[in-house]
Order: sequence, then C-alpha cells, then structure tokens
Amino acid sequence: MKIINRYIFKEATAYFFICLIAFTGILLVLRMLKLSSLIINKGVELSQVVMVFLSIIPTFLEIAVPLSALLGVMLAFARFSGDSEIIVIRASGISLFQLIFPVAAFGLLATVMCFFISTELKPWGYRKLESTLFEIARNKSTAGLSEGIFNDLGNITLYADTIEHSTGRLEHVLIDDRRAEESQIIIAQRGRILSNPEKKTIVFRLYDGRIHELSNGKYVITDFENNDLETDPEQLFGNQNESQRKRSRELSSANIRSEIALRGRLTAEDFLTEEEAREPLAVARASTLSNSIEPNETYKENTKRINRLEIELYQRWALPVAALILALIAMPLGIQPPRTQRTWGAGLSSVIGLLVFVIYFALLSVSVALAEGGALPPAVAVWIPNLITSLVAFYMLKKMSSEQWQSVAQGFDNLISFFSKRMARA
Repeated sequence: MKIINRYIFKEATAYFFICLIAFTGILLVLRMLKLSSLIINKGVELSQVVMVFLSIIPTFLEIAVPLSALLGVMLAFARFSGDSEIIVIRASGISLFQLIFPVAAFGLLATVMCFFISTELKPWGYRKLESTLFEIARNKSTAGLSEGIFNDLGNITLYADTIEHSTGRLEHVLIDDRRAEESQIIIAQRGRILSNPEKKTIVFRLYDGRIHELSNGKYVITDFENNDLETDPEQLFGNQNESQRKRSRELSSANIRSEIALRGRLTAEDFLTEEEAREPLAVARASTLSNSIEPNETYKENTKRINRLEIELYQRWALPVAALILALIAMPLGIQPPRTQRTWGAGLSSVIGLLVFVIYFALLSVSVALAEGGALPPAVAVWIPNLITSLVAFYMLKKMSSEQWQSVAQGFDNLISFFSKRMARA
C-alpha cells in the first residue's frame, strides 16, 4: 500500500501543477490585454503594470488551486482507468476506500496552500493593488486631463483654462460636483490637484472662488479663499461598491474580526443626528429598530458592512476546505471504463471536472447572494456548497467501493433507468 499511495500521490501532484500553471497562465494572459492597454493608451509606467500583474496573481490562485486539485486527481485516476490499473488494484483485493489516504493527503496539502493564499497572499495582493492603482489614478488625474475642455471624471466634471501636468496646478477652474443629491457648481481663480497617500484620496485644492448650490430650495452662493474637494479615486474612475468590497478583501483576518466586533456594538441610536437625538420619539424608534423609521439608513449600511466582512472571513476558510472536498469527489469521477477512457482520453475528465467546478461555484455564488441579502447567516451560506459536495462525494465513494457502481456514468444510468421505470408505472 505504501508504494501505491506514493504512486497515486505523485501522479495527482504532477497533474495538479500542470493544471495550476495552465489555468493561471490563461487567466493572466486574458488580464494582460487590459494591462497592455494601460501602457499603450494611458501612458502608465511599465513598473506599475508589473506590480499590478504580481498583485492579482493571488486572486487567481485562490480559484486555480481548488480547480487544479479537482482536475489533478481526476486526470490521475482517468489515466489509471485507461491503463486498466484500477482493475488490477481492485482484483488485488484493494477497495476504493483504501485509496482515499493518498488523495486525502494530497487534498490536505492543497488546502494548506489555498489557506495561505486566502489569508496572507490575497489580502497582500489587494493592498498592493489598491496602492498601485492609487498611484496610477494620481498620475492619471492630471495626465488624463486636457485644458480648455470639460473633463468627465465620474460624477465630477472639471474645466480649466491652464493645466500644468508636472505640478498639478490649475488656472481658472470650474467644477460641477454631482456626487450629492443637490449638485454644486464651483468656480475658482486657481487650484491644485493633490493626493493623500494615507487616506488614498485625490484632493482638488481651490483658491479664491465661489460655490453655487441649491439648499432647501434656495439658491445659495458661498465665497471662499481656500476650499478642498476630496474624493476617492474609485469615484473618479471606478465603482464605489466594488471599492467597498475590495477594502474587505484587503484586510487581514484579525482586522476583520476587530472591525466586526467594533461595528457589532453600535446601535441605531449611535447614528442619529444631533437634531434627531433631541427628539424623544426618534430615539425611542431607533432603540426599538422599528421598520417605520428612516434615521436608521446608516445603521442598515453598517449591518451590510458587517455582513460583507463575515462573508469574506468565512470564505477564507471555506474555499481552502473546498480543495480537499473537490479532490475527494474527483476520485470516483475520474474512474471510467477503460474503453471509454481510451476513446475520449483526458478531454472527457477535463470537461466533467470543469462542469463540477462550475456547479460548485454556482452554488457558492447563490449562497453568498442570499447571505448578502440577509436571507441566510453568512456562516451557514458559505459552507452550504461544501456540505452538499461532501455528501455527494461520500455517496459516490460508498457506491463505487462496494462495487455497486463500476463508474459514476454507470451510476447515473442506473438512476435514470430507475426513475424512468417509476414514471412508466405511474
């Protein structure tokens, strides 16, 4: 058994690394099309593009490792089936359950690898990616602007007679700020575009200007000597919701737990404004979290933030464990009749493996969507796909180890025949 165990482990590991390199390469090649456009069309430095390239690798590996673990075991057992080695092993009196040990050991190693990627490499990658994209956005905020025309920057439109790209200095500036419900028109004699590396924000610092706005139905004009207009780069060049999701992913597990504990202690009363806090009725409604009140919108956003943090935290455990479960379900799926395997080759196993992986991630996506909507607790939702896959794997292994099924295909044929006969009788 030691020789057989080493043999199975070696074959699965070899196919695992082949699949890992292939899938990571494909994913990165697809990304390279966008990265190359940054250099050619937007003048981003090569060093920044390389850093973006390196920082997105962990996000690919988090998906590629479980997929490669699934295909690694499937392709190994598919080759054993094609060479009739499974028949020889069974004829020697060795059951399928006795072959689980090397597969489980391989799956555990893939789980440890995926856990390190999820908890360490992926947060580092997102932090590095955000930092690099901030540098690109900071450069783009001046390099992408043209003087004498209206520049569209998301919900901000900027016009300047003169723009010095090297210093970020602006002359005769007009800004249309549409980020709030009531927009503002800001006119200034001069200004500068600055960046705040700590907050990761872009600052439009304006001098000697005037703000035109509507406030409570009244037209208001405000003069100023200095005025800072601060905005997130995601508001200028991206999606704000995606920015919030990225910030959850870039936190370490310890920081996620700390933020969940901190936000979980907040109540609806903590989000009341000063005017609402002086109204006993508003305080009473906030304390009972009545559905009829509106002051709790910020509280609801806080609850959604806690939900996202919990989903991210539990996924960092569920996805690595999925590598082990998918390796176990790949074992019965990879065993095919020798004639079928010789006819279809590795293509059949690859297609089945990809289909199983797509079904798993479809279940995970639905569960996460239910958790984000509040229909399921995050801890339950994230682990549902693993539970379903584990039950299916155990059922297949039980049927094939007792030789009730010679292959999963035969098992499906038996199930289809069974239901067909029941329907015919009905």
